[in-house]
Amino acid sequence: MTRRRKRLALSGVSALVLIAVATALAVLSAGGGSSQAALGEAETPPALAQHLAKLKQALPGNQGMALEGPGSAAAAEYAHRSYPAPAISVSEMSTAASSATRQSTRFFRGHGRRGQWVFAGPSEALYPLERFRNADLYVPNSYVAGGRTTSIAIDDTCTNKCRAYISAAGGGIWRTKDIFANNVKWDYLGGPLGINSTGAISFDPNDVTRRTIYAGTGEANICGSGCVAGAGLYKSTNEGDSWTKIGDAEFTGKGIGAIVVKPGDSNTIYAGTTTALRGYSSSCCSGVTRPVPGAAKWGLYKTTNGGATWSFIHNGSVNVADCTGSIPEFNNLATCSPRGVRNVELDPSNSNILYAASYARGVWRSNDAGATWVQIKPSLNAAIIQTRPSIDVNLLPNGKTRMYVYEGNTGTPTSRLSRSDDVSTGVPAFTELTSPSTASPGWATFNLCTAQCWYDMFVETPKGHPDIVYVGGAYLYGEQVANKRGVILSTDAGVSGTDMTFDGTDQVQPHGLHPDQHDIAVHPQNPFIFVETNDGGVMRSNGNFVNRSSWCDGRPLSAASMARCQQMLSRIPERLEGINGGLGTLQFQSLSVSPHNVKILQGGTQDNGTWEGKNYQKEWKNTMIGDGGQSGFDVAIPSFRFHNFTGASPDVNFENGDFEAWIWTGDPLQTGGEFYAPVIGDPVVSKTMFAGTNRTAYRTKTAGLGTRTIAEANEVCNEWTGNFSAQCGDWAELGNVRLTDAAWGTRAGGNLAAIERTKDDTSTAWAATSTGRVFVSKNVDAEPVVEMGVEPGLGMRRVATSVTWSRIDLPSPATPDRYVTSIYVDPADGNHAWVSYSGYNVNAPGGHLFEVHFNPATGTATWTNIDHDWGDLPVSDLVYDDVTGDLYASSDFGVSKLEDGDTSWVLAASGMPNVEVPGLTIVPEERRLFAATHGLSAWYLNLPRH
Repeated sequence: MTRRRKRLALSGVSALVLIAVATALAVLSAGGGSSQAALGEAETPPALAQHLAKLKQALPGNQGMALEGPGSAAAAEYAHRSYPAPAISVSEMSTAASSATRQSTRFFRGHGRRGQWVFAGPSEALYPLERFRNADLYVPNSYVAGGRTTSIAIDDTCTNKCRAYISAAGGGIWRTKDIFANNVKWDYLGGPLGINSTGAISFDPNDVTRRTIYAGTGEANICGSGCVAGAGLYKSTNEGDSWTKIGDAEFTGKGIGAIVVKPGDSNTIYAGTTTALRGYSSSCCSGVTRPVPGAAKWGLYKTTNGGATWSFIHNGSVNVADCTGSIPEFNNLATCSPRGVRNVELDPSNSNILYAASYARGVWRSNDAGATWVQIKPSLNAAIIQTRPSIDVNLLPNGKTRMYVYEGNTGTPTSRLSRSDDVSTGVPAFTELTSPSTASPGWATFNLCTAQCWYDMFVETPKGHPDIVYVGGAYLYGEQVANKRGVILSTDAGVSGTDMTFDGTDQVQPHGLHPDQHDIAVHPQNPFIFVETNDGGVMRSNGNFVNRSSWCDGRPLSAASMARCQQMLSRIPERLEGINGGLGTLQFQSLSVSPHNVKILQGGTQDNGTWEGKNYQKEWKNTMIGDGGQSGFDVAIPSFRFHNFTGASPDVNFENGDFEAWIWTGDPLQTGGEFYAPVIGDPVVSKTMFAGTNRTAYRTKTAGLGTRTIAEANEVCNEWTGNFSAQCGDWAELGNVRLTDAAWGTRAGGNLAAIERTKDDTSTAWAATSTGRVFVSKNVDAEPVVEMGVEPGLGMRRVATSVTWSRIDLPSPATPDRYVTSIYVDPADGNHAWVSYSGYNVNAPGGHLFEVHFNPATGTATWTNIDHDWGDLPVSDLVYDDVTGDLYASSDFGVSKLEDGDTSWVLAASGMPNVEVPGLTIVPEERRLFAATHGLSAWYLNLPRH
């Protein structure tokens, strides 16, 4: 996800960044449906960010972006899967998994041998060196990226080659035989896992060979951008070459954030679990989340027989019986934690002493192996469910146990570091080390994780080095007192710190950590050689330091801030380097294919922007930073590209995706809508594009440029150099009555979830909303466009007044009251389409897959349910092969196929692991199907020929 940051603060350290900005916030409408789209991404280009900040100020009563981010996206995505019922049960999820498993065991009939999915890349996701992507933004130098990486474990007994493991948020478990090698090589181990959403990896300290490891599926960061629920806890005794599930019912439908094996007793294992969600699709994220009824309670579990049985022992209360996993508990109206236990530590001198940190319930200790509990540090703010304490412990020379706690939430109050030097008994006294004043050395750890501490935070004190502590947070854009403070290192027990975020290679374009920090581990023989994981994969330091205090010179700082800057840059890493080569873990939202060359692909990714690859090679190049939404090409202009950040935020480019040539066109669309909103290019008419917001469907016939030439558009609206002196974008609403309006009757509100065109003509379009409305227009290209007046913050409102729509969905259960995930319109018949739905029949009956025939004479449609033996499984996307008549549908478990004339859904092909597939793209004439996975990059399948 990118993290949907609330601000962008870029200052003019470098002359290469032409415009300095203070903040960039998404411009959200005060009304008209859900406003999930957060365009004010911290990585947004400076000129555009400044423009958006001005737009924000023009909206009456808008104090900036709503609390956006994986938390609210999580709420949206859950509702997306279960709307309108309040929850998805474990039995439903199990039924869905069983349905997918049954499909995988069926063999194709009629088309010969089953095909094989082929990895299309990237495994070398390259951020090229770009002059505008410098120290004012992120990853300022060239960088090979990975996707979000939740945890890392390094063999603590190694002296030379050090085996290590990472858990990729949506990409499973990976291993390297030597994490400190000059050329790190990775092995993918996630194939046997029930799902590739992973949250934790841990060694068994009792295995002297360190061949025994544990992997927790399900991400515990309570986010919506792929923080998907797991399928159990797994064990390997052969370095990850094979896996055995040792925990199922206790962990299904949740995230696992911590796994601890008791020293001296391999049969005793603790696992911290949190709430999590199921499902993801290309257009996504409106609504609110709910807990999973029927799932085991979130919190801390213990086994004393190696996983044969598990006991629930704690969730932030004295009395474990208080914890029920109820709706009131989830809503923070009960005694126990509303989200679960995120961190677990054993006392270094007594493994029967156990520490647990839970959301909104602070830090707890058990002196009897989990039988009884006492709170040793109250929550920073128990009223905010996202309040998360991160803890670590170390042994002091005097035999006492030191604990570090870094804690924060959504910013109220700001995050901070505390320390106690005696926590194993009695009532520990914690010293707060953080200060909001730059005059204090404690400013080093002030507000590191800003408003998203529930998502990106860690604290780590290397074993045997109690005065050394690493603290990780978000990434503080615009801050001049240090180097963005993504990771801080203290060598004086947290009193002061220096900034580890950039190395000392270059002042303008150093090597730097990707934003949003998740975990860190150090070399067993050198606590200053660290390996750190974040939303851009894995990075490491070389363990040496340099003094770059002189880089503070010339910064507009007060005397106190200048002194703090010089201190914090006095000992920064000599060299940081990414070690993501070979990791195919990008989290794609969707893929677009050039109509001029099927071997040219684009795709938007979580927190890593938009990428382009050619010839299915391992290397793809980043063409725009930030969060990556929908992308596309133009039917007649080979050099044209478009992409989106979050929301309907289209940029266009006439120079083959050149990094500096993106033109912003999205002003009229900044009303709110889906977090990843539908935006498409017309398959027939050049420069015509369509988009959906919380209001309705929109159109441009000029690629958003209006009457401007490309040169004129670049002068005003170029993301990096534009002056933004006038409105950017000429998008027009389609029709006089907005498609989410109550005037259409039932299923009002929500957002546009899908809009699609056909190759059959220039005038037919289908659209759908997040509440289950479906529409067809037979004159979507109609003129005129009428100017209706200027809207504050949006510019001129334009409406294509002659465009008309027919609403064709049927009352439930004929068609479900659920989110429409996709529409695929027959390229040979614009009145014929296939529609897919999210959610579950048990909550809102009606089905998941439909064939639809529209009658333009009557304005009605005939719906045929084609679920057959699909099972009660949400569908994320659906496409049609007009050569063979086959259908392909994707889900949380991969891609399935329904052959023409058949009534049995089967696995489309082998070769692709159990991974979420939010988007499918088919090119029938080239016999190729593409799958965008949310954690294992891009794949393609060569389709059968008749």
